[in-house]
Amino acid sequence: MSRELLLIALLLAVGGYIGWAMRDGSQSTTELAMSQVAEANRVQLENIAQISARQLEDKLSELKANEVHTERIIRTEIIKPVFSNICATDEYVRLFNASSTRAERTLSAKFADPVPGDIAATER
Repeated sequence: MSRELLLIALLLAVGGYIGWAMRDGSQSTTELAMSQVAEANRVQLENIAQISARQLEDKLSELKANEVHTERIIRTEIIKPVFSNICATDEYVRLFNASSTRAERTLSAKFADPVPGDIAATER
């Protein structure tokens, strides 16, 4: 009888140890998978942030280049003023308005043309 109890106790101990080891291995695998997913998400977010920052830098440098050109024209006008009723030609005003419109569109990320067509209705 005592041998049977000893055998049962031994089997319970071995079963408990195997169960504990399996749970520990499963938990380690789950934690490893979660850390790998978190790392992949971090890398993707860094790439998106880099692309966004590069696009913003390009837009700002384009605007800065246009601003320098406009300042140079205006500075020339101040140094060599034109003594007439018309301060700027029609072509200059048109170009200035077009560049300011482009700058506004660039900063606001608006579309150059309206989106064609109607919005599709959802089926609910």
